Amino acid sequence: MTLRLLAAIALSATLIACGPSTDVSSPAISGVVTAPEPTASLPRTPTTLPDTDVARSPEPSATTPTVVLSVAQSFEALSDVVADHFGNRLLVIEQRGVIYSLSESKPAAVLDISHLTRHNGEQGLLGAAISVDGDSIYLNYTSSSAGSEGDTVIAAAPRTPDGSFDSNNLATIMTISQPYGNHNGGDLEVLADGSLLVAVGDGGSGGDPQRHAHNLDDPLGKLLRIVPLAGGGYVIPNDNPYLESALGEIWSSGLRNPWRIDVDPLTADLWVADVGQNEHEEVNRVEAFDAVVGGKGIDFGWSSSEGFAPFNRDVTPDTKAIEVSPSFTYPHTDGACSITGGVVYRGELIDDLWGWYVFADYCTGVVSAYNYITDTDVQLATVELPTAIERDHHGEIVITTGRGEVVSVVRP
Repeated sequence: MTLRLLAAIALSATLIACGPSTDVSSPAISGVVTAPEPTASLPRTPTTLPDTDVARSPEPSATTPTVVLSVAQSFEALSDVVADHFGNRLLVIEQRGVIYSLSESKPAAVLDISHLTRHNGEQGLLGAAISVDGDSIYLNYTSSSAGSEGDTVIAAAPRTPDGSFDSNNLATIMTISQPYGNHNGGDLEVLADGSLLVAVGDGGSGGDPQRHAHNLDDPLGKLLRIVPLAGGGYVIPNDNPYLESALGEIWSSGLRNPWRIDVDPLTADLWVADVGQNEHEEVNRVEAFDAVVGGKGIDFGWSSSEGFAPFNRDVTPDTKAIEVSPSFTYPHTDGACSITGGVVYRGELIDDLWGWYVFADYCTGVVSAYNYITDTDVQLATVELPTAIERDHHGEIVITTGRGEVVSVVRP
């Protein structure tokens, strides 16, 4: 039996597991210092777009894209990769809790929190992002501490003069109790105003048994938007949609296990790859309009629906939210079972990929691109066990894998 098949079976078993370990109907969320507060006025993050004076439409190229893959490095199982524009380098994240810089002649460890988390199925160090001023790195990991095992922790580690990040001065920004061991989400996105978007799954097990995802008083199954504070904790931006009517941290709802989110650097439109339950994987796209990012007050449909199909018929999205349908779905056929997101290509090296959304399936390894204008998708390549698709510090696409590979997407 191949490694891919074994891993796919293990992942599928985790995704559909139904036996609860703890019944937490109202998960605790902590860290807020005061709410609501206005978002601080901060500079934009460095752009990843090509340096050009010629305006270009954000719409996808009309040409069908073609690419090739190039394996650059190998590590232990990787969960994510982060562009560090301030250090002009790429950072790769081992799920066991170690981050490496690829700017040196050989990879150098720049942060180690393996004593605070552990790689266990869908748990570990799941995501990271550089702060808007570049002074620290935000982390999203599951705790291994006694009494809080498996809980989500959002923390910040300061950058040191040598370019590493000081895990001895870790500041806890937010914690979220987790009822099960799967569906932790894990992605982080720093927005143009310095606020932080946190992707949180529905708490796990299977089928959203406690119906967290549509509940607007509950942090699970949501995208949360906060402003981290330098010494730990956070404030809630005053333009979040539910300040007076529900949990103020919520930006979007109705998610099962958002496995990578993306903010288009050209339009601020939001893309969410949400892992399905039994039959469908989905891609969601919502325009930003006049907000800092798309998705404000949006409900993506889980768990009353899976993709376009009805699922839990005893729940519906809260009437305070705006329900949207997926932009694109694909079925669990030919071994497909778990979507891995996913970025809109805004680089300068692969002209015919411009504006296409690139994603993959963890189980089949198929890497695809989606054109939202024509509602078409095309298979680009295959890679074993893709865990994240991100932009590097040059705006080009990099894929990480559960095999520990860093894979560059390049033109033929």
